[in-house]
Amino acid sequence: MMAICVGSYVCAYQSKEVARNWNGMMLYSSKIYETYWNYPGPTAGSTYNRKWLLITRPSNLLLNIFPFIVWGQILISPHHPMHITYIVSNYPALFYLAYLIYGPAMMYSFCFVGSYLKILFQTFAGIMFCILPLLRKLRLTRKPREVGKFKCSPELGAHPEHLVFVYRSLQLAMKELRLVFGKYLPLTQTFLGQLAISTGYVLIAEGKKVDVATRMTFLLCIPFAVLSWAVLLTCAGNVQKSAKDCLTSWKVHGDQWESRGDRKYMSKFRNSCKPLYLGFDGFMVVSYKSVMKFMQGIIRGVFRALLALKKKK
Repeated sequence: MMAICVGSYVCAYQSKEVARNWNGMMLYSSKIYETYWNYPGPTAGSTYNRKWLLITRPSNLLLNIFPFIVWGQILISPHHPMHITYIVSNYPALFYLAYLIYGPAMMYSFCFVGSYLKILFQTFAGIMFCILPLLRKLRLTRKPREVGKFKCSPELGAHPEHLVFVYRSLQLAMKELRLVFGKYLPLTQTFLGQLAISTGYVLIAEGKKVDVATRMTFLLCIPFAVLSWAVLLTCAGNVQKSAKDCLTSWKVHGDQWESRGDRKYMSKFRNSCKPLYLGFDGFMVVSYKSVMKFMQGIIRGVFRALLALKKKK
């Protein structure tokens, strides 16, 4: 829940920054569409909308029922120690009074978290569906840009100035994302990793001692949170990988430029560029290997916990 609330905290206390990211990416997408995707027989806009809706509709459905699923445990096991009302469980009158306040308050909290998570997910999905196709189209290849699902105008690769403008704009957009969300990435990953390790140890070593409600909570919530984070790392890692491939293509296929001045201009620009990435500057860079390292860390942590704590017993 702490990891989920990080996203809600960002929206609640940095709403201006989130709105600026959202509006900026929408304006940038519109500008790109008008300049490079709006030509005879375009498919980029329809493909973008179709893919975005394909992802956001199921997620919205899940996040709409999320508050009721989580809140259901309060009805099923009101005397469980995880609830605050357990403190006064020995006093029936106080317990039911606290329960009447605790239940609606938690439902409101879960709905609040779910609504902000929808905003974050829609924003992230929109950004990914804009950045990744653009990076693929920025590559210098022998394949024409007028083919593929996101058909792009040949003007994008006709002049170096177009590539420079689009890539620099993407750099600014990614930097803005890192400034707003980057500082929460190491915190969230550390928390989820430790939570997954602790939960794995409890379920494997102490599973028989854990009651059914707690076991079901662990089995449903923790894998969902870990897999969601793994998906986010995968998408962010693809951004860096696509950016590296883009810069490499400018070096390998730089002879496509007929003018010597264009080749020299692109060579200097390429040397001044760094691959796009998500992360926290100076602390964390999300690459395509990050998800593998994250899952390896969880597996190793669980095995080490099992070996270390079993020896003590």
